[in-house]
Amino acid sequence: MEKVKITRFMPSLKQMKDMVIHEVTYFERHNNSRFTVTSRNIPRWGTWINYFRSVPYLYKWSREEEALLPKHYKDRCIEFMRKEQSPVHWRPIQMKYRFDEDSGERIPVVNAPIPVIFPKECNLGLWGGEGIIFGYYKKNVPKKKHKLPTLPRIWHPMLNKSVLYSEILDRWMAIDVTPRALFLIDEAFGLDFYILKTHEVDLCSKLGMTLKREMLLTLANKSFYPNDPVKKEKIYNKYKEFIIPAEEAEWIGLSVDEAVEKAKKLNEAMNPTKPLKEQYLYDLCQKFQVEIKH
Repeated sequence: MEKVKITRFMPSLKQMKDMVIHEVTYFERHNNSRFTVTSRNIPRWGTWINYFRSVPYLYKWSREEEALLPKHYKDRCIEFMRKEQSPVHWRPIQMKYRFDEDSGERIPVVNAPIPVIFPKECNLGLWGGEGIIFGYYKKNVPKKKHKLPTLPRIWHPMLNKSVLYSEILDRWMAIDVTPRALFLIDEAFGLDFYILKTHEVDLCSKLGMTLKREMLLTLANKSFYPNDPVKKEKIYNKYKEFIIPAEEAEWIGLSVDEAVEKAKKLNEAMNPTKPLKEQYLYDLCQKFQVEIKH
């Protein structure tokens, strides 16, 4: 992908107030990039824009549920909620300071990600980390003398139905994908490598995590290509670096409700409940044996 040159965008006082107080996003569109590039240069020391990372699904549980869930599942959930997503709709500025053109003052550069909204529909496809953006677009026309107003606008990803093939699952699937997701799949040399290499935060899709769980379980159990041992060995050696124990793989991508239900079933299987009538019968027999001995 070609490099995008980020131009400096200094917001006006009204835009600064909207960005800090109302968390409004102002950005510019670059013709040489298929993504929207933004940079917020805050001209005051110690000023920061508070934002909350948007996610398509959450991991939240109570204390009773926390006692049931395994540690590796909770660690993955906590990492998902804390880890920042890789920049998709913006490009961070690498340098820490910039110099004001008029005064020459050194001003710290603050990289604030664009607020992205992930609807529920993104869990049914592979969007490659893209989402819906609400913001303002300022159109510049050099021929016009008067300034054009700043207009609100919504940017949404372009979705296409594509048929993708998985070597591990040996299955063709019709999935809603974005052009960026197709680009990442081609960059990773296949759907399987893209799903297995990409972190849950960057996948940003329940469908992607479901496919990852199926792939990891298939690799752990070696249940692929049972009638072709040569291809089975070839696929196993190709993806063996991603193999994890089946006990962990079966928990990947589960929602909290699904994980709690699974943990309850495992707990009941390991500690079966004994009917009270059997317990009373056992206690009665023990009591009679004690009385006979005396």
